[in-house]
Amino acid sequence: MGRRVPVAALASGLAALALAVPAVGARPTVERIEVDETTPDEFLTEACGFPVTTHAKGHLVVIESGGEGTGVVAVRTLNIALTATANGRTYRFRDVGADQVRRTPDGFEILMIIGQLPFGFTGVLKVNETTGEVILEPQHSTEGDLEDACAALAPA
Repeated sequence: MGRRVPVAALASGLAALALAVPAVGARPTVERIEVDETTPDEFLTEACGFPVTTHAKGHLVVIESGGEGTGVVAVRTLNIALTATANGRTYRFRDVGADQVRRTPDGFEILMIIGQLPFGFTGVLKVNETTGEVILEPQHSTEGDLEDACAALAPA
């Protein structure tokens, strides 16, 4: 779904999983995915200008409901603690919240991202996934946290 997580491989794999919709009449599926991995952080490395590694620990719960009808078709909740390291220093942050995909009677799929998106925002972002139109923008930006993270990880 729509979260930008510094651990890119995790985010891209889960995006495909979370948007899959089972056949009509199928019972909702629930999957809990434990996360505990350390990877080079391409996002922070590019933003900070030096190599950064991030450890992600927590879990995601993916619920997919069946059917071609209207209503909620997928929900993903997540609670992930992230620890970035570089130059012998650390910076801790979290990715928490819920992503929901809802299908409208006219066939549009609406993505709602709720919570705290690292280096993005806290609050709610609502996007018509079919048209790309932003329906609701969050009111609190956390983009400034990126400068704080780079400063905390910079060589002494």
